[in-house]
Amino acid sequence: MRRIPLCAFLLMASLFAAQGAALPGDSTPRPGQVRGVTLSGQVSNNGKMLVTDDDNNWTVSNAETLKALQGRYVTVKCRIDQKNSAIRVLYIIEPSETKHANWGDSAFRR
Repeated sequence: MRRIPLCAFLLMASLFAAQGAALPGDSTPRPGQVRGVTLSGQVSNNGKMLVTDDDNNWTVSNAETLKALQGRYVTVKCRIDQKNSAIRVLYIIEPSETKHANWGDSAFRR
């Protein structure tokens, strides 16, 4: 009779331990890596760096995504690796997608 509760306890403990372990194909960010951050800045002339508005230099780990935008001001959705001062660009936000304030809106009237 004592084996059944012991087996149930060990089974539950192993399930909880398996949930905490990361799988090889898991896309959860590692420590020091933020998920889905939007940055704006100018792409360097070689396309391998992004200089943001607050003068931070970020190395682009997948530089081929910004290769065609050398020297231009862009807004990107990316993952940040702060330890290496690097970003991985997920996608580029088109200028038409950026939202601007509507000064005629009732929120701005007094």
